[in-house]
Amino acid sequence: MALRVLFGWEFGAGLGHLTRFRPIGDRLVAAGAEVVLALQDVDRAGPFLDPATGRPRPGYRLLQAPRWNIPSDPAIRKIPTHSFADVLRLIGYGHRAALAHRLTAWEGLLDTIRPDLVMGDFSPTLNLAARGRVPRVVIGNGYTIPPAGRPMPPIRPWQDALEPFSVRHEAELLDAANTGLRARGSAPIDHLADALHGDTTFVFSLPMVDPYARYRPEPTLAPFNMPRGIKPLPWSQRRKDGVFLYMPGAHTRTRLALDALASAGVAGEAYVSDLPEAAVRELAKPGLAMHTTPQDFAAVMPAARLVIHHGGLSTAVAALMAGTPQLILPWNLEHLVTARGVEATGGAAVASADDLDAGKLANAIRNLLADPTRARKAAAAAATVDLGDPEAGVAAVLAEVQCRAGIA
Repeated sequence: MALRVLFGWEFGAGLGHLTRFRPIGDRLVAAGAEVVLALQDVDRAGPFLDPATGRPRPGYRLLQAPRWNIPSDPAIRKIPTHSFADVLRLIGYGHRAALAHRLTAWEGLLDTIRPDLVMGDFSPTLNLAARGRVPRVVIGNGYTIPPAGRPMPPIRPWQDALEPFSVRHEAELLDAANTGLRARGSAPIDHLADALHGDTTFVFSLPMVDPYARYRPEPTLAPFNMPRGIKPLPWSQRRKDGVFLYMPGAHTRTRLALDALASAGVAGEAYVSDLPEAAVRELAKPGLAMHTTPQDFAAVMPAARLVIHHGGLSTAVAALMAGTPQLILPWNLEHLVTARGVEATGGAAVASADDLDAGKLANAIRNLLADPTRARKAAAAAATVDLGDPEAGVAAVLAEVQCRAGIA
């Protein structure tokens, strides 16, 4: 009988959670396994679907994962988050009834699918539901996997101690999780961070941007879902005053950044994700080339003299590899942690969230383009990025799957 793996994705925005699993899933399928995808956002399942039919590619099945009613009010971003417990509480994880209902829903999926193994990426409720029932492997980045077996440390590496409210929130969420577990006759967990781990956990992150690097007892693995093949170009071969902007369409400062880039009087080009073509045309301005499709980072970043982006890990790493100075406008706390880590190389600047307008941002763009010291530091930083062998991480996960499933 073929190995059946349930992959769960419960929280988190963007495609990073799925691009991390894709090479693992494809190799499992190639080896004859059946992979059931339980995704919190099935609209993101494109990498696993046949584009002609919209149906799952051979070896995959697609299901809707239990969803959370995550607040969409932009004002929520102003609520302080100093630990990952604060983050989980913000998205509703401390609500006892809601957590109990989703534990029941995940248990129903486990009973229906009857997997031989579950693999989760930012799926704490699946981890709890499968605990003691099905072997669990967790994959993820540094941000979403605080060290297990201890209270959660500060997310901000530059912060040494937590605020009292963060400690209180962690206790509240731990109690909510354990209340749900005891109601099912399951043993409680000792620490909230344990809900973010499996029987085996693989953390894929670069120490530079891992918020918990100084607390981890074991080294992380190099990410394998990062851009590859990006080489710096000599400064003389780059477009004069060339700027490339890459921002999400939902970012609160995307329009501000586009206005600033257009008014800076430089050779600007941009790609804004998740926008229909009509909206892209509406955002186009004189001197600003708007792309309607994703751009090849290996082509546009080494040719630019400045990259403006939101602080996504893949984008930041790509710009680092290109040796191109960066201006980062963080969207959330994870992006801020990444931005501050990249800023420490000297090759990037982080835009303040306070009192930022198009004029100030345009001045920052011109100043960064005219800063030879920043350019030299960005070029030096390119040599510090080591993503290792992308197959090594995938192979490590696959070997653990085989071991946990009893087939190796």
